[in-house]
Amino acid sequence: MWKFLVKNQSIEVLEREVLADHQIQYVQFRFTFDGDWRRFHKVVQFSQCDETYNIVLGTDGTSLYLPAELHVGAAKMSVFGYDTESDTTVRATTVPVTLNIRHSGFVGDDEPPIPPTPDLYAQLLKKIEEAGHGADGKSAYEIAVEHGYVGTETEWLASLKGEPGEIPDMSEYPKISEVTTIVEREIEAATGDFHTHANKATLDAFTPELLQELSGLQQFEDRTQYEIQTINEELLTLNAQRHTHNNKDVLDNITQEMLDGIASAARQAHSHHNMTTLNGITDSHVERWELAYTNAMNLNERVGVNEGVFERFKAEILYDMQGCRTSISDILSRLSAVETALSGVETALAAIVEVTT
Repeated sequence: MWKFLVKNQSIEVLEREVLADHQIQYVQFRFTFDGDWRRFHKVVQFSQCDETYNIVLGTDGTSLYLPAELHVGAAKMSVFGYDTESDTTVRATTVPVTLNIRHSGFVGDDEPPIPPTPDLYAQLLKKIEEAGHGADGKSAYEIAVEHGYVGTETEWLASLKGEPGEIPDMSEYPKISEVTTIVEREIEAATGDFHTHANKATLDAFTPELLQELSGLQQFEDRTQYEIQTINEELLTLNAQRHTHNNKDVLDNITQEMLDGIASAARQAHSHHNMTTLNGITDSHVERWELAYTNAMNLNERVGVNEGVFERFKAEILYDMQGCRTSISDILSRLSAVETALSGVETALAAIVEVTT
């Protein structure tokens, strides 16, 4: 049940609970009216999207059921009232309260149709008819007949008239309105003294402005939570729609057990063109191959050592060969000098021979 306090032009939420859709005549709203609102003819108005639903409380009504037509989303509720006793048009209004309706999880294929909320005109006609004929639509004469009266309606009306009497002096008696005011004042005072709390001083410090701010904050929180919930639901829907395949219905039916079976079948189906040869390999073959591999690795290590010795000998031989080249070059230089000297001797001998002849 939700409880509200209607005061001036504001609606204060006194008690609240979660609202879910698909309810019918279940969620009750109860109102407490302050000041002039008590004598006004009141109508509670609900609006959502482009739809509006009015429920007549009248002068004495204080409760109603949430319209079943309201669906998931934010809805607005406000109250307006008319002073029927005023000579001029007096209409009171309030700032709307936001109601956030959530998903209920209800799914029903053959659910009964929602009884529509009567429009404002139909409700007012019903109120007028009840006021003229009684709540059950029967006249006072019909009720009298049901209780044993015998006679026509004219005779019954005549029987209601008494003998003329004297008009008493009522000047010393208070008027009904004055008595009503005194009674209401005393009841309000007695109720205020009787209703108490351990933190009454703190509660009394709450002003209408502060309560209005708190109500606004609560509405903001409700609206924010609803918007976050709506965004999350839209994201889930978008993610589901974004990831798709041509055969999505088939893929959605694949289970983990089916995937494990496919993996096992794939392992068993692994094949080679030389499958007969591979199947002939035994543990003995593997051991011999491992021994051969070990021996090959040892041989490589030894070859590496021998390569080091070979490189050293190679360097020494190259060094000696370089020395030999140097010696040969020196010998060639000397032979060239000898050839030069011998050339001079040959020339001298030729000259001697020529002179002799």
